[in-house]
Amino acid sequence: MRKFVALVLAAGALALPAAAPATAGTLGTFLFGRPLEPGLLVVVVRPSYHDDQDRIPLIYRYPSAETVARAQDEIASNPVLREALERRNIQPQNVLAVQTAANGGKIIYAR
Repeated sequence: MRKFVALVLAAGALALPAAAPATAGTLGTFLFGRPLEPGLLVVVVRPSYHDDQDRIPLIYRYPSAETVARAQDEIASNPVLREALERRNIQPQNVLAVQTAANGGKIIYAR
């Protein structure tokens, strides 16, 4: 019986690498869901007493008036960003900053 179990586990381990690339996209979508908009990330900035806020750069946690004005202009001029915020129930006046990521996507910081 032990040999049979070992044989089944070995066969499964050998078959796994061949099947993994074919199902990688579907498995990720199944486990984590499909993103609302590819290339768009919304980060909610909470008050500074939350521990997870340390990963947000200070210039986006405490934006200047100029940064907020640029973000508001970008939201007003880009209908895709406005629709994405509406789907997430975020008012455009709550957007603090918009950053362009290295891959061309947008990162929106909002309250």
